[in-house]
Amino acid sequence: MQLLKLYILLFILASFHSEWIRAQETYSYEQFINAMLENDFGIQLVKNEVQITQNENNIGNAGYLPRISLDARQDLTINSARQEFLGGQTNEADNAQNRAFDAGAMLEWTFFDGFRMFATDKKLNELSNAAKIRLQAEIEMKVFEASITFYNYLALKELEETYLLAMELSRERMNYIATRKSKGAASEVELLQSKLDISADSSLYLDNLKELEQLKTTLATYLNLETEEINLGGELPKDSPFYSWEQILDKLRSQNTSLLATKSQIAIAEQEKKEAKGSFYPQLGIYANYHFNSAQNEVGFLLSNRVYGPSFGIMARWDIIDRLARYTELKNANLRLENAELQQKEEERWVSSEAKQLFTEYKWTKEKLALETANIETTEQIAAIASESFRLGAISPFELREIQFGIVAAQQRLIQAKLATINARLNLSLLMGEIK
Repeated sequence: MQLLKLYILLFILASFHSEWIRAQETYSYEQFINAMLENDFGIQLVKNEVQITQNENNIGNAGYLPRISLDARQDLTINSARQEFLGGQTNEADNAQNRAFDAGAMLEWTFFDGFRMFATDKKLNELSNAAKIRLQAEIEMKVFEASITFYNYLALKELEETYLLAMELSRERMNYIATRKSKGAASEVELLQSKLDISADSSLYLDNLKELEQLKTTLATYLNLETEEINLGGELPKDSPFYSWEQILDKLRSQNTSLLATKSQIAIAEQEKKEAKGSFYPQLGIYANYHFNSAQNEVGFLLSNRVYGPSFGIMARWDIIDRLARYTELKNANLRLENAELQQKEEERWVSSEAKQLFTEYKWTKEKLALETANIETTEQIAAIASESFRLGAISPFELREIQFGIVAAQQRLIQAKLATINARLNLSLLMGEIK
């Protein structure tokens, strides 16, 4: 009775699984990665940071452009005054109002600031480039994580077929034993054991189905969708020729985002040092001004006054001593540059060490994959021989079960070897900046 309930449960799950497949949109690996890149919030955040640095990278922030300003001021004062002059004249006023209006336009342009503007311009370019490198690193990591999850899902799908086959073989064996028992050629214990074997195979299948749903939920999250809204298709990619160690080293030096980021920080620190040096030079500039002033007075010497007209000139400024602030800034800029260079050397050492480990791992996974592939061919031959031997009564049900268990284990090892090889390649590709 329990076995019948288990069959019904598996049938219902398979039915729902088929309905979901028909209702869902099917994503291949490429489609899934493209959709993930479009929907990932983390990538969108870094893209906005890149746009911010690009907005800030302009000739105005670099210091090339002049400053133009307008100002205006209207004053009203109310005074009570008494004025006595030497000649004996006396002026008195109560609540006298004085009005004044002042307006002007100013242009200031520092055309030489000790070469700081040129250093700032290059620093802004490097900051924009550093933001692009961070975006590339974010994209690579997201693609790497999503790829690992996607291929784990495909591996479990292959295992699902293996477990279904094992269940079918166990069911055939149970039916065969039941037939033999009805003829008195098999015992009740053998029949009960065959039913337990089906239950064990069914349990493995259900565990695998649970893991598939969990991974599918994770993959749906990458796309900001519900689990029921997607279906994933494809096969585990086959192993193909990869880069040699020398090619990997070349890719690391030119494309590894961690190394590119440290190089970018060195470039930024160099420009900051030039900015600090620029503060030791004088500053030269020009200015132009147009000023208008109008005043009306009810008390005082002048009843009204109006002044307007342009003015212009040359400005020069050179700070000789500024409480050692410039020297401190330059020392700190030198230290930041030294730290950036040390960081690059440290990163190169660890990246090279990690590449060696990953390359060694990849070579071993390839060898293991070749071994497990050869084992599968052997197990297929054993399965055919064992099945026929069992029908002829040459081997016992227990021996057939052991052989079937070995076949399932061999399939599991093959799929795990495929997945290990894929993961090793993905790790190397991530390190080389080649992951897509």
